[in-house]
Amino acid sequence: MAEIAPRSTRDAVRWGLLLSAAAVSGFRLPRTYGAFRDWHAIRSTDRSAAELYRLNFTANAVGIVIILVLALGVFYLLRPRAPKQP
Repeated sequence: MAEIAPRSTRDAVRWGLLLSAAAVSGFRLPRTYGAFRDWHAIRSTDRSAAELYRLNFTANAVGIVIILVLALGVFYLLRPRAPKQP
């Protein structure tokens, strides 16, 4: 039977942070898609409304990217250290 390596608190924090970042990004995704769809639907008829939808789309998209980049960065920084070999 294969032995299971002991898990640490650091692993739990890494995976919890990555999971929560994915959940937050997934929560923002429908609103981002809706703003994108509305922006493309109205951009030729009403410029001011199209700018608002574009601003909402841009803010949500940048928020998703920032959340994922920060979570992946922390996930990478908290990875288990390799044992030193002689």
